[in-house]
Formats: sequence, structure tokens, C-alpha cells
Amino acid sequence: MDTASWLALIVFVATYVLISIRRFRWFNIDRPAVAMLGAALMIVLGVVTPQEAIAAIDLNILALLLGMMLLVSALQLCGFFTWVSLRIIGRSKNQFEFLVLVMLATAILSALILNDAVVLLFTPIVIQTCRLINANPIPFLVAEAVSANIGSVATEVGNPQNVYIAAQSGISFVDFSAKLLPVAAISIFVALVLIWIAFRKDLKLDDTEAKARKLFPREVSRPIDCEAARCKIDFEGMHKSVYIVLGVMAVVFVGFVLSSVIGMPLSIIAIVGGTVVLFALPLFNRRATAKSIVGGVDWTLLLFFVGLFIVLKGVEVSGLMNEMVSVFESTGEGLTSVAGLTAFSGILSNLISNVPAVMLLSPFLVMIGSTTLWLTLAASSTLAGNATILGAAANVIVAENGEKMGVELSFWKFVKAGFPITIVTLLVSIVLLSI
Repeated sequence: MDTASWLALIVFVATYVLISIRRFRWFNIDRPAVAMLGAALMIVLGVVTPQEAIAAIDLNILALLLGMMLLVSALQLCGFFTWVSLRIIGRSKNQFEFLVLVMLATAILSALILNDAVVLLFTPIVIQTCRLINANPIPFLVAEAVSANIGSVATEVGNPQNVYIAAQSGISFVDFSAKLLPVAAISIFVALVLIWIAFRKDLKLDDTEAKARKLFPREVSRPIDCEAARCKIDFEGMHKSVYIVLGVMAVVFVGFVLSSVIGMPLSIIAIVGGTVVLFALPLFNRRATAKSIVGGVDWTLLLFFVGLFIVLKGVEVSGLMNEMVSVFESTGEGLTSVAGLTAFSGILSNLISNVPAVMLLSPFLVMIGSTTLWLTLAASSTLAGNATILGAAANVIVAENGEKMGVELSFWKFVKAGFPITIVTLLVSIVLLSI
């Protein structure tokens, strides 16, 4: 490797080590700050020129993320997510049913809106609900994170890496979902079974309590007093203005489906929808001001992306990525097969997280030009993120929010369910995408 490659490697490794560790005894490190520092070092050390750094920032992706986060923020201000949680509690007679509904709700919402935004808003609700029903929140937090990742596989707007793939590949919204919705559907069932197995001691009755009721999980699962739990939640009801937001979102998704027909990028459709809600919602809801809607946007995530764009540009232009791929291909695998790309993407996603892994691999898929491999990258990078807490941003958000509320989701408790789920769901994706 030449000097530029070594400098890029040093900055790259340092950036992702700091992103992964994040905490030292005497201070904490924020991901956006680390990403921006890495970007600055790439420029200062001459790995990328200022012109290359500016060109590396993908405004289409930032606009799509911003538009979707404005819509999510508006839903939160209208009380939508609290309403969903109350509906889940009301339909849960025991902890198994509660687990199923949490996973389904999280997966469906994550397919429609960014999974990071969903878990950011849903995690406090899940913890609060678990305390109301006297349940251990750990299995449900793991289930929430895993379901958010799996559900987000199904659409181009489910997670940041899919957003990036959609912008780079040009695959239509309909074609993307037609191929990956079955992967997500089977994977969520796999996850439910494996989470029940991993945390069955927390979710089921003692053998002495269960006695002969051992035929089906719902028969031995711990019961829930749902009415008592619902009475403890102070909720005035959803504001009627929620229908405005839902109406705009419906139009946005129709636009996504027809984007290839009307020739309009997903980013423009999303940012227009977010702008309409930003202007219209305060006219019908006094609690929702433009300032409060904008305040609900995760600006740190956008800043994190800006830094990553520049850091990964340095990895690309320095030739470091070519070196990494060459090492992998020397093992006998390659990036031109579904199984090979899945293996490499899965390993890379757990080393540096799935978003940067997708950004690193995208230039090679642009050259190959295979729709199947783009879909493989989307599925593998997202599903691989379930292996560890550091594998996906959604996992980190769940763990951090849990810690703020006094619930410690340890690395190994997550891996106990997440790793087997990752292996099985990756195998499912390989089979379905190879057909």
C-alpha cells in the first residue's frame, strides 16, 4: 500500500474504533463528532481534496432522510406512537402476545418510516409498558431492535443504507419491495421463534405454574393485566390533525411507488411531503409548531452521514477498499455471487456497522451493475446488523435509550438472540435471492 492508503487506513480504523467504543472513563464520545473529525483528518492529511469532500456529500440521501424524519416527528406530536402502544397493550392477554405485537408493530412501522426514528420513539414506550405489566424489558428491547432492522429490509425508505442503495442503484420502489418483502416476512417469523427460545425463562410461567399447559407458547406465557396497565398511562388521545400527517404520508408513498413512472427522485417526494406537514400541521394543531416539528428531527444522524460520506470517500480514492476486497477474494469467495457478497457484507457490517459497509461496497456494485447484487447488499447489510449491538444504529439507539431509563441491555444478552437470528435470516435471504 502507498502512503495515501496507509493514512486512509489509520483514519478509518481510528474513526470506527471511537464510534464503537464511544465511552471512556472520563468522557463520552458522540458518533457525529467522531465522523466529522475523521472527515476533517481525511482532508487535512490530503487523502481527499476539499472538492472531492464536497462532492462526496450526497444531498439526495440527506433530503430523503430529512423529509421522512419531519413526517415521523409530526406523528409523534400528534400522539400516534402512544396510541399504537395502547392498542398493543389492549390486545395482549399475556407476554407472548405482547411480544408478537411489539415485533409486528415495530417491523411494519420500520418498513414505512426510518427504523432509527421508530426505535427512538418506541423504546421509552416499550420500557414504560414493561414496567406497567411487570415484565422484564430486556427480551422486548432485543425484539424491538431486531424487528426494526428486519422490517426495514422491505422498502427503500426503511433504513439509511436502503436509502443510499436506492439512490445509487436506481431500482424502483416497487421492484425493491417485491423482492425483499418476502425476505422480511419470513425473517420476522424466524426472529420471533428464536427470541422466544432465547428468553423463554423470562417470558413463560414456571413449570409448577404451567402444569399441563405446555403445548403452545401463548398457553404458558406470563399473563398481563392489560386494563390495569392502560389505566396507568396518561393519554388524552390522538389529535385529529394526525389524519393530515397520515394523508400526506399516503400521498408520499404513492409517489414512491410511482417514482419511476413520473421520473421524480424519492428524495424530492420525501422532502416535499415533510415540508407540507411542516407548514400545514401548525394550522390545525396548536401543540405542533414548526419549531417543535423541526426539533424532533435527529440532526445528529444527518451530521453523522456527512462525516461518513467524506471518510469513506477517502477509503475509496486512496485504494484502500481495493486492498480489502482483494484480501477477501483471496479466500476463494467473491463479490459477484449472492452468497459471497452476503458473507463479506455480513462480516464488514459487524466490523464497522451496516451503513458505512454499504457505502464502502457501493462503488463495486456500480461497476458490476447487477440488480440482484444490490438487493443482496440491502438484505445482508441490514440483517447482519442484528448480530451485535454495534451492528446497526437502531441497536445502539435502543441500548442507549434503555440505559437512560435504567435498563442495561448488555452486549451478550443481545448477542444471545441476535447472532442466531442473523445466521438463519441471512441463509433465508441467500436462498430467496438466489432463486
